[in-house]
Amino acid sequence: MDINFWGSIYSTHNAVPHLRKRKGKIVVLASTVAWLAMPRLSFYNASKAALISFFETLRVELGSDIGITIVTPGLIKSEMSEATKLSKAKATWILAKSTEGCAKAIVASACRGDMYLTEPSWMKVMFWMKIMCPEVLEWGLHWTFVKRRQTSKDS
Repeated sequence: MDINFWGSIYSTHNAVPHLRKRKGKIVVLASTVAWLAMPRLSFYNASKAALISFFETLRVELGSDIGITIVTPGLIKSEMSEATKLSKAKATWILAKSTEGCAKAIVASACRGDMYLTEPSWMKVMFWMKIMCPEVLEWGLHWTFVKRRQTSKDS
C-alpha cells in the first residue's frame, strides 16, 4: 500500500496545483488485478483497486481541470512476468503485450483524453466476464492458478 497506493497519492497531491494551471494530465498505472482477482496477490490487488477508486473520485472532484487516464495493464512481457506465477501455474499460454506496445498505447490514450485504457485489449473480455458471469470467471481463475497448480505438485 505504501508504494502502490500512497506513493501515487502523495505525488498527485503535490502536482495538482501545477497540473491545474497547465491543464495537465494524470496517468494512473493500476492493474487488471484491481477487478480480476488473481490468487495469492490479495494485497497487491487491493492496492490497485484503491488506486482506481481514488482517481475515479478525484476525476469527479477536479472536473475537466485535469485529465485523468486510468490504465489497467494486464499481462505485459517483462522479467517479472516471465519467471513468476504463470510458469508455476503452467499458464504461459496467456498472451502478453510487449512493453513498447503498451507504452505507446498509454501515451496515445492519454493524449486522446481517454478515461480508461486496458492493455492488452483482449483483457477487456475478462472484465465483461466478471460483470456477466462472475462465478464462471472465479472458477476458471481458481482452476488455473490454484487447483491445477496443486494437482501438478501432487503428481
